Amino acid sequence: MSSQKFLHLNLSSPQHALSASFEANNLAEFNRALRNGANVNVRDRDAEYSLFETACLTPGKKDFIRACLKHGASMSEINPVTKEYPIHLAALSEDCENLSVLLENHRLFVDQKFEDRTALYLLFERISSDNWERVFDCIKLLLKHDANVNATNEDSVSPVSLLVTGNGNESWRKEILIYCLNNYSVNVDFRRKQARKAIEKNFPDVTIPVYDMETVTVELLRGKLSAGTEDEFLRAYAKYGTQHKSQPLRDDELKDLLAVAVYRAKLDAAKKLVEPKLVNGCLAAGAQSLLSGLLAKCCNRGSVALLEWLLRIIPKEDAALVNEDPLLSLLVKQIDVYKDKNKCPFFRSMILLLNDPRIEIDKPDSVTKRTALHFAVKYKIDHAQELLLSKGAYLGGEDMFGELPVCEMDPFLLEKHLDSCVSCNDRKPGDEDYEVKIDFSNLAPAVHKPNLSDRTRAQLAKAYVMPYEDEMLPIVRLAQSSDTKRLLRHPVISSILLLKWLKLSIFFYINLLICTIFFVSFTLFVVFCYGRDDARFKLFLHALSLVGLAYLVIRELVQFLLNMRVYIRSVENYMEILLILASSTVLLHEFGEETRRVASACVILLSAFEFTLLVGTLPLLSISTHMVMLKTVSKNFLKCLVLYSIILLAFAFSFYTLFRVNSSNRTDSPPVATDSQSSGQKNDADDDDQFNQFGEIPLALMKTAVMLTGEFEAANIKFHQSSISYFVFALFLFFVSIVLFNLMNGLAVSDTTLIKAESELIGITQKVFVIYKYENALKTSKPIRCITDHLSWLYPANSLQLFPNIVPLRHILIKPNQSNAILIPSLVNRAGQDPEKGTMELEKKSENDQLLQQTDKFGTQCCMPCFNRNMDGKIVKYALEILHSRQENVGSIEYRVSRIEQSIERVALEQAELKRMLQSLITTLSTK
Repeated sequence: MSSQKFLHLNLSSPQHALSASFEANNLAEFNRALRNGANVNVRDRDAEYSLFETACLTPGKKDFIRACLKHGASMSEINPVTKEYPIHLAALSEDCENLSVLLENHRLFVDQKFEDRTALYLLFERISSDNWERVFDCIKLLLKHDANVNATNEDSVSPVSLLVTGNGNESWRKEILIYCLNNYSVNVDFRRKQARKAIEKNFPDVTIPVYDMETVTVELLRGKLSAGTEDEFLRAYAKYGTQHKSQPLRDDELKDLLAVAVYRAKLDAAKKLVEPKLVNGCLAAGAQSLLSGLLAKCCNRGSVALLEWLLRIIPKEDAALVNEDPLLSLLVKQIDVYKDKNKCPFFRSMILLLNDPRIEIDKPDSVTKRTALHFAVKYKIDHAQELLLSKGAYLGGEDMFGELPVCEMDPFLLEKHLDSCVSCNDRKPGDEDYEVKIDFSNLAPAVHKPNLSDRTRAQLAKAYVMPYEDEMLPIVRLAQSSDTKRLLRHPVISSILLLKWLKLSIFFYINLLICTIFFVSFTLFVVFCYGRDDARFKLFLHALSLVGLAYLVIRELVQFLLNMRVYIRSVENYMEILLILASSTVLLHEFGEETRRVASACVILLSAFEFTLLVGTLPLLSISTHMVMLKTVSKNFLKCLVLYSIILLAFAFSFYTLFRVNSSNRTDSPPVATDSQSSGQKNDADDDDQFNQFGEIPLALMKTAVMLTGEFEAANIKFHQSSISYFVFALFLFFVSIVLFNLMNGLAVSDTTLIKAESELIGITQKVFVIYKYENALKTSKPIRCITDHLSWLYPANSLQLFPNIVPLRHILIKPNQSNAILIPSLVNRAGQDPEKGTMELEKKSENDQLLQQTDKFGTQCCMPCFNRNMDGKIVKYALEILHSRQENVGSIEYRVSRIEQSIERVALEQAELKRMLQSLITTLSTK
C-alpha cells in the first residue's frame, strides 16, 4: 500500500490504518495510526485477537509490540474468547525478542496461568526437535525473569517432568535438562519422584544435584526464592553469608534477589536481604535504588504486608521513590468491583498508601495521563472513588483525550461527597462564633499539592504551558453536562464562583462602564452630529467615541494575543471586529448624504447588538435569564425556519407565477373606447401597490415572509387572474399562517417556560462562562505574561487565582450569625531562612489566629481597592440545610448501619496492626 493511501486511511479511519500497516509491516504508518487515536486493544467482531495480541503471537513483531505498549496496550487483560494473556501469546510465537519486549515491563506477572499452565509450561509442551533452539532461548529468558520452573499443570506435572518423559532421549533434551538442574532449584520429586525416575532411565549419565547447601551460589538463592520455601531460603542465605564473608552480595545481585522476594511475597526473606542496608529502621543514604520498582510489584500482587514494610523503611523525605510509579492507578485497575472491599487486598493497599503523606494522589499514568480517580470512575468502583475523593483527589485532571473524572462520575456520588465537604465547628447554630467550613481540596489543581515531586511538577509544566493551572475547568465541565449542571448550586461550587467573581467583578464592571460610555457617545454622535458641522457637543462626542474605539481595539488585540484559537472560533469576536471597522470608517471619514444614511443605520444596529450581548453577560438572574431566552428562542426559530423555508419558498414562487402582471397580457388586452377611460385605467395601474402584485421574485419573497406574520392585505391581491389562486392562497392560510406560525410560537413559549423554570441555574451557568472567559485571558500568551511579570505590582498574573502556587486556598469559614462574614486561612512568613535549603519557609499560625477577616486578606491583590463583601445568603442557607439533614440522619437506620460498618473496619485494621506488632516482637525475640 502506498504512503498516500496510508495517509488518506489514517485521516479517515485510523483503526483500519493500524490493521493495514501491521499487515504491510510498515512501522512508521503503524505509529502514525496510533498517534491519530487508533486503539490496539480493540477486537473486531470476527477476530479472536486484538491487534496487540496478534502482534504478540506473530514472530518478528517486537517493534510493533513496543509501539503498542507505549500507546496503552493492556498486558494484564485476558482474552475473553481464548482465555489467554499476552505473555502466553508471546510464548506461543516462539520469538525470544517478542517475549523480551513484554518482559521489559516489571509490572508483568510472568507466571500468569492459561488453563492452569504458565507461559513457561506452554514452551515445554511445544518443544520439539524442529524448534528446540528457539524455544530454549525463550525458556532461558523466562527463567531469567523469575518464571517458576516448578509450576505444574492441573495434573501436577512439572515442566521438567514433561521434558524428560518425552519420546526418545535426544541430546537437546539433555542440554535443556542440564541447564535447568545446574542453574535453578528444580524439584524432581513431584508425583512420587516421577521426574527423577525418568531422568535416571532416559539420561543415566546426568547427575541430579543435591541441594545440601554445601556450595551456595546466587543462582541457588534465586531458585530458593522462586521455587522453595521461605525457611529454605533463610537457611541458604545464612550459609551463603558464612561461605562468602569476604565477598558479600553486590548491589545488583541484592536488588535482583529482593525483586524476586517481593514478587513471591516473601516478607521475611526481603527483610533479611535489606537488613545490612538499614540505619535506624530506614534505608541508608544511597541504597534507595534497591527498592526501585518494588512498590509497583507489591501493588500488582496485592501484598499488603510487604507494601507496609517497604513504606516504613523508605526515608520520610524520599517522596520520589514512593511516587516512582502511579501506585494508586495500579491498585484501582486490580480491584474487583464485585468483591467485598474489606477483603480486597488492593483496596486495603490503597488505604495504606493514602495514609502515607508522601503519596501523590493525582500522579498520572505515563501512557494515558490518567490518575487513579480516572480509573476508579472508568471502572465504576464507587468505594475507590469515595476513598480518593475523601483524601483530596483532584476532579479536574485531564487525560490524553482531554477527559476529566468529573465528566463521567455518578452525579449522586459526587453530590454526596460535596455534602461531606461542608462541616461546622462544635458550637451551637445560634452562637455568635458558630462557623461553617467549606473544603476546596478536590478542586485544588494537582500542581499545587504540597507533596508533589519535582519530577511530576516538571511533567505538568511541560503539559501545561501556562502561568497557572486552569482552576475553572472542572466547574465548566459540570456546567456543560445536563446531568451535573444542578450541582452548580452546591455551596462548594457556588462559594468558589462567588469568591472568583468578587476578584473579577472590578475588571468586568470597568470594561462594562467603558463600553457603555463608548456605545452611548457613539450613538449620539451618529444620530445627532454625523454630517452636521453646526451640531453642539460634536467635538466632545467625537473625541469620546475615538477614545472608546481605541479601548475596543486594544481589548480585541489583547484577547487575540492571549488565546488565538479560542478567539477565532467565537462568532461574537467577528461581530466586534466588524463593529470596530465600521465605527472607524464613520468616525474618521464623512460620506455623502445617501451613503452616510446607510452607514449610520448599519453602525447603529451593529453597536446595539454588541451592547445587548455585553449587557447580557451580566451574571444577574433576570438579565442573564432574558439573554438566554433571546439566544435560545432565536436559535430554535432559525432552525425551524431553515427546515420550513422549503414550504415558504414554494409558496413565494407560486404567488410570483400566479399574480405577476405579464407584458404579453398587457399588449394583448383589447383597447379601450374612449380617451378618458384609457387615462383612468392608466392612473389606476400606476396607483396599484407594487408590493402586493408579486411582480418580482425579491418582492414575492418579502411579501410571503410578511404574510407569514398574518398581514395579508388580501383585498389588493389579484385573485381574478387565475382560478387556482384561491386554492393556493387557502393552502397558504392553513399550512403557513395557522400551522407553521403557531408551531414556531409554541416552540418559543415552551423554550421560555423551561428557561424560566431553571432561571437560577441559568444565572449561575452564565456566571461560570463569564468567569471562565475572563480568567482564560491570562493563560497562554507570552506577551501578556511578559507584561504581568514587569507590572506585577499593578496586576499580578495570579491575581484571579484561588489556588496560587505559594498559598493555595484549601477551605474557607463562614460565620452565619455575623452577617455571613467570610474568613480565609492565612500564612505568616518566618523571620529567618533555612540554612540548608536557602529558601524562605512558610508556617501556619495557631488555630486561633489562622483565620483573618475577608477585608484584611481577600481581594484582587493588585492596585484595585478591596471591598467588604460577605457570602451570599442562598449559599449559606443551602449549607445549613446540608448540615441540618446530616444531623437528622444521625438516628436513622442507614446511619447506624454505616457507623457499624465503620466500626468493623476500624476493628479489623486494629487487629491487623496488632498481629503485625506481635509478629515483629516474635521475630525480635527469636533473633536475640
